[in-house]
Amino acid sequence: MKSFFTRFSTKPSIIFGKYCFKKDNSRNFYLKNAISIALICSLLFVSCRGNEEDLQQVDQIINLYYKDVSGKDLLNTELPGTFTSVRFLDLNGATDQVPINSFSLKKTVDNINYIDYDSGAVRVLKDSLNPQNKTYQSDFIISLTRNIDATTTSTIQDTVKIEYSWTPTLFQISKFYYSKNLVFTKVQGQPNNITIIK
Repeated sequence: MKSFFTRFSTKPSIIFGKYCFKKDNSRNFYLKNAISIALICSLLFVSCRGNEEDLQQVDQIINLYYKDVSGKDLLNTELPGTFTSVRFLDLNGATDQVPINSFSLKKTVDNINYIDYDSGAVRVLKDSLNPQNKTYQSDFIISLTRNIDATTTSTIQDTVKIEYSWTPTLFQISKFYYSKNLVFTKVQGQPNNITIIK
């Protein structure tokens, strides 16, 4: 039979040994996890930087002004003879003349009214021979209604064709045709301000 002192001296060493073994494993586990997390974070950081560099710039907002020959703002409904209603109708939609709702009437700091058009009309791919430089086209109608008198209105419908250029780094408006007339050609770095004289 083992003595009291023998049992007392060996048992703690076993317990202590087990404790040390568990403690070492825990430390290795946390160390491995920390290294794995650091590697994942590094990969995500590099990936995000790559995505930022590959982002495509978009320049497609059109500011459309309407004036008469005297310079009167034809979108100012408070003035006589101006347009009281504006509608956009897509010519390339699933059905003919699908309403486009993604435009808004805005004012400049000088209270000049204009139509802000971003997108909404279907864009048809017209030229894709060069996969790095493609051409898209939108076709739609702008329907403008004005009051002739208290009971009579007049509506005109003008056609619009917009050409867009696409590259991996830039998508932008290229040309704007109004009633089959070229009225705007993109100037790099300049806003897409277009004035129509009616």
